[in-house]
Amino acid sequence: MKFVIGIILVLSGAAIGMGINHYFPSFPIEDKINLVDLTTLLITIFLAIYIPVFFEKHMHNKRYEKDVIIRKIEGLQSTIKNVNKFVTECVQKNAVSAANSHSIINCFTTISNELDTLITLMDYCQKDKFKVEIDRIKSLRHQYKTTVTGGNFQRKNFKYPALTKKEEEVTYQKIDKELCMLIFKVNSV
Repeated sequence: MKFVIGIILVLSGAAIGMGINHYFPSFPIEDKINLVDLTTLLITIFLAIYIPVFFEKHMHNKRYEKDVIIRKIEGLQSTIKNVNKFVTECVQKNAVSAANSHSIINCFTTISNELDTLITLMDYCQKDKFKVEIDRIKSLRHQYKTTVTGGNFQRKNFKYPALTKKEEEVTYQKIDKELCMLIFKVNSV
């Protein structure tokens, strides 16, 4: 298809040149074909078509990879936000119900799985430059899980003390900030 477009462009250029020569004879057009000029013209046409197509395809592929990674990061943010909501709900009720306990544990399992998927995608896309950020997020996730589920979390009548909720909120904000920064860094690559 691209080859056909190139041929059509060359033929159109030749037709326009002959039309100008026929209707406007005051423009001097040389009848001799110079091999160097012809080669230069053909290479210029090839580059004019090939370079934009190649770069557009390359940029589109990179954009797609970035979009997939960013969607995974946003999914991870959403799951962490759910944990924060469940903890806030438990603090407001002044008790951790069995349903909330199971939901929080399921969310942390999902967080681990989403983080592993994100790491796999980044490795696949050769985004090794984010290893430091990923390690920080892993560390914060562990700290967050310890804060939320540490101690006697699954014990009946467990209640979050105000200090734990404050610590949970601070750690949640740190994770969210790191994930937002990771989105910006992925976008800028």
